[in-house]
Amino acid sequence: MRRLYQAVQAAEGLEHDLLFPSESTKRRLIKTPGFVPFNNSLNQEQIRSVEMILGCEGAPPYVIYGPPGTGKTMTLVEAMLQIYATRKNDRILVCAASNSAADHVLEKLISNDDAKVKENQIFRLNASSRSYEDVHPDHIRFCYFDESIFKCPPLRALVQYRIIISTYMSSSLLYAEGVSSGHFSHIFLDESGQASEPESMVPIANFCSRETVIVLAGDPQQLGPVIYSKDAKAFGLGKSYLERLFECEPYRNGDEGFVIKLVRNYRCHAAILDLPSKLFYKGELLACKEDTSSSISSIVDFLPNKEFPVLFFGIQGFDERERNNPSWFNRIEASKVVEVINKLRASGDLDEADIGVITPYRQQVLKIKKVLENWELSDVKVGSVEQFQGQEREVIIVSTVRSTIKHNDFDRTYRLGFLSNPKRFNVAITRARSLLIIVGNPHIVSQDPCWEKLLWFCADNNSYKGCPLPERQSSACEEPIPKRNSISELENSCHSRVREWFQSLDEEVPQITQIVSDAAEGSGCRK
Repeated sequence: MRRLYQAVQAAEGLEHDLLFPSESTKRRLIKTPGFVPFNNSLNQEQIRSVEMILGCEGAPPYVIYGPPGTGKTMTLVEAMLQIYATRKNDRILVCAASNSAADHVLEKLISNDDAKVKENQIFRLNASSRSYEDVHPDHIRFCYFDESIFKCPPLRALVQYRIIISTYMSSSLLYAEGVSSGHFSHIFLDESGQASEPESMVPIANFCSRETVIVLAGDPQQLGPVIYSKDAKAFGLGKSYLERLFECEPYRNGDEGFVIKLVRNYRCHAAILDLPSKLFYKGELLACKEDTSSSISSIVDFLPNKEFPVLFFGIQGFDERERNNPSWFNRIEASKVVEVINKLRASGDLDEADIGVITPYRQQVLKIKKVLENWELSDVKVGSVEQFQGQEREVIIVSTVRSTIKHNDFDRTYRLGFLSNPKRFNVAITRARSLLIIVGNPHIVSQDPCWEKLLWFCADNNSYKGCPLPERQSSACEEPIPKRNSISELENSCHSRVREWFQSLDEEVPQITQIVSDAAEGSGCRK
């Protein structure tokens, strides 16, 4: 916390136009010759991004706006390698929001055979609290430690490195060792949308001068920083520095001297990308994933439309909690999730590690994990949206959990679950490369504009299975969502058919249902 206070105080000494440029701010550029990419797969927007970074001469920040799967980190790495190879006196600081993300950047930098970054010129800074065993054995040689405890080397060693990689917070160790403002010619902030504004200020305020080139990469439409304090949220700390930059005219207007938007998505099937592109990115995203003749959707038997790899399973279950535990779970949905996983595995050519399950409640995560362990399917990752941000799987299964309308207001108030949280929705449905499966109550999710669009997107493409759909009250998915049926009407509709649906599910997959029931039996569950 002291590091954050120190960084915020240091930021007060920076010129306002350096942090938040106005419309009159002029981007200072230098003429640069064309460059030969180390990565031959870069697209037009990525190449232009690198050119602009090489052409920048100091503040204000340059932003790479990268929607899901568009290669933000790849673009940053190319820029770093170009600077390393052509500007021998430049020094680079790279910060990421997590240790795993920072390790990923390190791996990309050292694995490029053409650039050949020297081992004694790149350093991975770790906090002393990080476990030695947590670091990949191949990366240990780039770290500094004593008796398996990570440390920050002395200043005389730090200034010799040309590239230093750390998390946002750990970069404060450099300041404590005496690294001065202006030492780094370039500061790269990866996953900047996930860092709080004070966290972003740790590297910027401590090491930035007027001549320092600052580059942020991220997506303001995805999840922002995780803030637990209500007071902190009230004062705006839930909004990242990246998101605040887009309130400034040069970034909001898409001025090329300040920001470039990557639009080519190499992760998702076109059908998976279609809806988030329209909802969050003005329909600009281009699906560039290479099609394969043996796509997963073509070999999965239970897909009603094998040309459309987005499936909605309608489930009318029950919200449940254990005693005073605030987290929710839905055993019927958990049963369906495990059934789907077993069917996917039976289809062949799909490993456990290719499947991910996203659900917003910790108790649902634990219930599904326990059943998967009983089925010896522990390599299937199950987690929250936050745990999946920045990751991808061939198949993603989303369990929405909610089956009672009266609890929706609680979720909206405390920003829980999926409903009324567009960023969480966006991240959840853009993790899948080849197949996206939603397991949820259509009567409940249709209360949210984004989820309603997804529901009818599936129904219109003959890709809905399960309980009866709610009455459709909007003629097109782009139209505003009118008022729904009353709570009592919908809940009666949901609960009147729950037993019938559970009976059919029990007959279809008795073993799975029994295991899920056994897992929760005796835990004090209440409906």
